[in-house]
Order: sequence, then C-alpha cells, then structure tokens
Amino acid sequence: MSVRKLKFPLTLTQGTGVSISNTGVDFDGTTPFTYEIGVGNDISTTGKPQFSAVTSSTVLLGSTTIRNYGLDPNFSFSGAVTVDGDFNIEGNATVLGRVTAEEFIAELSSSSTLFKSGSTEFGEDLSDNHYMTGSIYQSGSFFMASHSGSSNNITEISNDTDLTDSSQTALVTERALKSYIDEAAGGVDSAKNTYLRKNYNKTAISVSNNTASFTAVTASAGILTATNENDFLFFNNGQIMEHNALQIQQSGSTFMLISDPSSIGYNLDSLDEIKAWGRFNA
Repeated sequence: MSVRKLKFPLTLTQGTGVSISNTGVDFDGTTPFTYEIGVGNDISTTGKPQFSAVTSSTVLLGSTTIRNYGLDPNFSFSGAVTVDGDFNIEGNATVLGRVTAEEFIAELSSSSTLFKSGSTEFGEDLSDNHYMTGSIYQSGSFFMASHSGSSNNITEISNDTDLTDSSQTALVTERALKSYIDEAAGGVDSAKNTYLRKNYNKTAISVSNNTASFTAVTASAGILTATNENDFLFFNNGQIMEHNALQIQQSGSTFMLISDPSSIGYNLDSLDEIKAWGRFNA
C-alpha cells in the first residue's frame, strides 16, 4: 500500500503568548502527529484570562461599548474599583454612599479645599466672595485678615455694657455699645446723669478737733472719677472754706470734713455752723 506524503510539510512554531508542543517539527502526513497549543490562560466561557496590556480602539462589554473617548451608552459595575493616577469626569457624578478622600478641591465657579484634618479653605484671594443663607454656629476664634497680610483674632462677641474687659479680641453688640455710650454721655436714665444731678445740702451734726461730722453718704461716681472734696462746697458760718485745707472721709453713714488749721488759718469751734453742698445721696 502506497503512503501519501505532503509535498510541503506543515510546521507549527510557537510565539509570544502561545506555547506549542513539538514546536518547529514538520508534519508530512506519513505518521500521526499531535500538537498541543496553549495560551497561558483559561479562555473557556468560565475562565478568567489575564493580560498585561490590551490595545484596542473599541471594547464591547455586553451592551456597553468602551471607546477611546468614553463609554457608550451608560456603564455600571459592582464591587471595588481602584484607579492609579488621575480620574477625570467631564459630566455629572452621583454618589449614593460615602465619599472618602484626603482632600477635596473644587474649582471653576468656586474654589474650596476640604482637608482630612478637618480644616476647610474657601477661595483663592481677597477678591473672592462667599454667600451663606441661614444660621452659622461657631466655636473657637475667628481671624480676620487685612489686605496687608496681618490678621486680627476675634475670640468673642461681647454683651458687656460697661466694656470693663478692654479686650482687643472681642466685638461688642449693638446693645452693649449703645448702653456704654448712653452711660458715658449722661443719658436721661444713665448712672452718670443720676450722679451729676445729685446736689444736696447737709449741716454738720457736731464739730470737734477741727472735724465736722455729717449724717450723710457720698454718692457713687460709677464710671466717673471717684468722689472727692472737689465735688463739694463747704461753708463755715456762711463763709466758703478753701479746698486745699480740707479732707473728707466716709465712715459708715458718717461723712467727716477734716480741716487743717495751719493751712486754713483758724480752728473750727464747736459752735460753728458747718454746711456742705455737693454729691450726697438723698
């Protein structure tokens, strides 16, 4: 029986990504020959082949086509996605869960950065404006920067009507400022006005050792200079007494006028009528 032989033998040679048993061996048809071809991955319908790189202008995944300029039509997936490098979205992005990032930087119509430390930066320069609707609740300090670069630390909004703290880091309320100005200007109901209107006449109940005693109490000056002998006029038997020779003291409900004989030129007598006119309580 004659044997048929191929004039041009069949030769299979393996290449990149493809392995062939008996690679490079000619098959001329005279004897049975088996070649086993492998691609290094399971390419069955249930397999999960892996490639180091794939180059294509278009990839079809089910009904979704991935082109070199994007997805057509919409694309959805489940599970985790890891992106190394930049991830650009030209349209809208809707996230139904949480978004976790070390920084958020918003550009175009506004510029803001949310840092993972909890700090937030709005705007790029002093010409930016920020509009908020509703209430703002804040704890901590508030810094106001000027165009020169210096900053002012605001620690509180004060309602102190006397401005007693003299704070350089507090803003006062309208009520506190109005109350302070009214008080300083001597408004109708102010303590200053009440103090200035107190002018009462008192007569000494006793005179002894150049000291005249009165049943009287000096008025409180409040925010004004403390009450002293210059807020009174004193008369001895109708004659005015010189202030530079006099001192006053308040002891409980007793007001005392102390005279210096060497300065005023005479001693007070127990029969003298000493009168005082000035800032007494009624």
